[in-house]
Amino acid sequence: MRTSIALVLLFFCFYINTNAQRIVSGRPVSFLTRLKQPKTIRDTVFKALDTTFLQKTDSEKKINNRYGIVNSVNINIKTCGTKTVVSGKGYIWQYQISVPNAKAIGLRFSSFILPPEAELYIYNKDHSQVLGAFTYKNNNTNNALSIADLKGDTAIIEYFEPLFPQFEGELTIGFISQAYRSINYSTTESTSTTRVGINCTAGADWQDDKHAVCRMIFNDSQYSYYCTGSLVNNTSKDGTPYFLTANHCISTSSVAATLVTYFNYENSTCSGSDASTSQTLSGATLKANSKYSDFCLLLLDEAPPETYEPYFAGWDRSGTAATSSAGIHHPAGTPKCIAIDNDACTSYNGRISWDDGVISSANTHWETTFDTGETEGGSSGSPLFNQDHRVIGQLHGGGDGEDFYGKFSLSWNFYSTASAQLKVWLDPNNTGATTLDGTYLEVAPKSLFTSSSKAICKNDTIILYDKSKYSPETWSWSISPRNYEYVNGTDSTTQDPQVVFNQSGAFNISLITANDYGSDTLSKNNYIVVVSGVTVAMANIPSDSTICGCDLNAYTIKGSGATTYTYSVQRGDKISYSTSDSIIYLTVLSSVKKAGNFNSWLYVTGTTGSCSSKDSALLKIVMPVNDNIANATSLWPGLSGSYQSKCASKENNEPYPSGSDCYSSNSWCNTSLNGSLWFTFYGPSNGLVNIHSTGINSRIALYDFNDTSNFFTGSYSMLAANDNISSTDSTAELNNISVDYGKKYWLQVDKDNTSITGNCYIELWSNSVSILPTVSQGNFNLIISSAESGDANVEIFNTIGQLVYSNVLSVTNTSNQFQFNLNLQAGIYLMKVTINGNKTVSKFVITN
Repeated sequence: MRTSIALVLLFFCFYINTNAQRIVSGRPVSFLTRLKQPKTIRDTVFKALDTTFLQKTDSEKKINNRYGIVNSVNINIKTCGTKTVVSGKGYIWQYQISVPNAKAIGLRFSSFILPPEAELYIYNKDHSQVLGAFTYKNNNTNNALSIADLKGDTAIIEYFEPLFPQFEGELTIGFISQAYRSINYSTTESTSTTRVGINCTAGADWQDDKHAVCRMIFNDSQYSYYCTGSLVNNTSKDGTPYFLTANHCISTSSVAATLVTYFNYENSTCSGSDASTSQTLSGATLKANSKYSDFCLLLLDEAPPETYEPYFAGWDRSGTAATSSAGIHHPAGTPKCIAIDNDACTSYNGRISWDDGVISSANTHWETTFDTGETEGGSSGSPLFNQDHRVIGQLHGGGDGEDFYGKFSLSWNFYSTASAQLKVWLDPNNTGATTLDGTYLEVAPKSLFTSSSKAICKNDTIILYDKSKYSPETWSWSISPRNYEYVNGTDSTTQDPQVVFNQSGAFNISLITANDYGSDTLSKNNYIVVVSGVTVAMANIPSDSTICGCDLNAYTIKGSGATTYTYSVQRGDKISYSTSDSIIYLTVLSSVKKAGNFNSWLYVTGTTGSCSSKDSALLKIVMPVNDNIANATSLWPGLSGSYQSKCASKENNEPYPSGSDCYSSNSWCNTSLNGSLWFTFYGPSNGLVNIHSTGINSRIALYDFNDTSNFFTGSYSMLAANDNISSTDSTAELNNISVDYGKKYWLQVDKDNTSITGNCYIELWSNSVSILPTVSQGNFNLIISSAESGDANVEIFNTIGQLVYSNVLSVTNTSNQFQFNLNLQAGIYLMKVTINGNKTVSKFVITN
């Protein structure tokens, strides 16, 4: 069984979707102004790389295309960097990253949002390599950008922002790639004598095809890798930037998003050392891939500009073996090379076992032995061209001088699904073509545009951004109605004109782009909306501004009337919040959920361009303290209330009775909780208790918790429960329930359904008398509990039976507690209370 030296790379990656690295020529401001030297710039110094160990590990594991490790960071350049004022111009922020022993440093910006006239550069200490300027043209919908690797162990990030930017820029580094193997260099720097540069004699006949082939770098959450791939043509010949490589290089969308492709990375002569890494694109979308023939088809996030001389390689899907062939590739990530086989390639009729455990079936790969040149790690994914300069496969791997390329003919439509075949992408019009020649981009442009804002205030300035594809050379903008003007030296033929609108209303925008191959028009009706003022308001606030605390969990309030919104909350000590576009999400802090009701002002400022408006609302947050068992409210005999039921909720694992009967004294009508309040009381002296719940339709249950350390897991007994007195009376009541004198009990009052709002009242009586405390210097609270109102005759006797005090007290269910002071000598006394024929005797002590 034949084993290849190539490895399948398995990725589990973060996602960063980026656009092309369109670079504006220029020089960093610090190069032109006397500013702080690099030694004063804030920095991060990473642990030195053990390059020997890392390279040895790759060798032992036969990983021949890994070159760096990836670290996740969160470095906000504007808050972490050294800020310097550039007089009359703006500000720059500088930040330095150092990785001792690193061969190169790559950056991934997880937040990349630049205003017009802002510039970003990345350079090394001696300024011998400068990447940039990156500008607002690099902004994209994902607000992220991957940057090509910078050679060396130090990278300085410099960001310039003008004095009055259209908006504040955002720039945060999310990932740093640290190379322990050199790939960013112009010479081969290798002992290999078999590499043949693309501009040597052997490559003379392949000068068009070479422009299709690119070096690739990409990463997962741990490591950085390199491979090779190529642009391929499609039957529409429209310049869609499809990019063919190997499945073992890229097999997931998240890995594709980190891709950086290097165009024209080659030495200009056979023995030269001037290869440039300046022509790069970032990001791609995975369209199709398959292990069967080891292919991966990507769509680059943006078409390569005309200055890259992009060539879209032709292909042959017939399955016919080449009579001679050539492979164009980047061995070990070095400048572009070529390998030539003067003989016919053959269909390998055996199975191939790869080092990663994948087994390729017989006749799925072309086998070739090159007469000139040789592939290496990093060549994987590179195209194999037949004698007619058409791609017939991509490199899977090889060994012992033999190379194996997954067949293009099998990648075409061996599988029927679009995500596992080339046909649906490279023959979109279903022409049935068997072969297609390569071509340079010779198509008319496709007009595309965006604007800095689609909703603005009258007399504001906006910028129209050209995003057209396929290298337009001229631009013609038209706007209607005509109440506008071009400003700042721009006009209707400027690529990115600046416009001021002089009246409110909706404006139509049209763009005509053209080049030598034709023109294209794009019109967008009502694209720009101009207002003379805004009135902002907030929705989803109740008419009485009352919100239940239990509902305040990512509670949504939405602003309207503007395009951008800024929120603030008065009680930040009680409410946390997050925002997204026009929406604020409010959540009550868990630490205050049992602290009771509170109020908080909510403020919003809405803006459209330079127009703004404010709104506010006083939110009344209702959180019953006794909504939780642990915070139950104490009850005394008599009528208590009122208690707000609207905001009662249910706790996880909260107990409740069975649902067997609506009218019995031990069940409810159903077995669901709707929102309950909790109360406690102590058993009265006569050992019997009566409870009524009135005011709203509710149901009640009485519990004895044997273990109060955890109400939800501790054992408990349900003593009684009731939903309704009868089919015509929804009052909940418990009558003559036996309890122990002085023991604590828990009462649950639940809404009959979730929509019930209002106040409930609890009536508790027992035909008993309590005197508190039982030992005192003479100050006492007397609680007289009676089923009916009446006059209570109170008599106090000393230990020899003498009457020392008497009084008559009027008792009702809302007036049954009495305070009094007995000016009696220290000693033991008996109190006899008679009401409605019921007599109760209690003992108490007066101390000195």
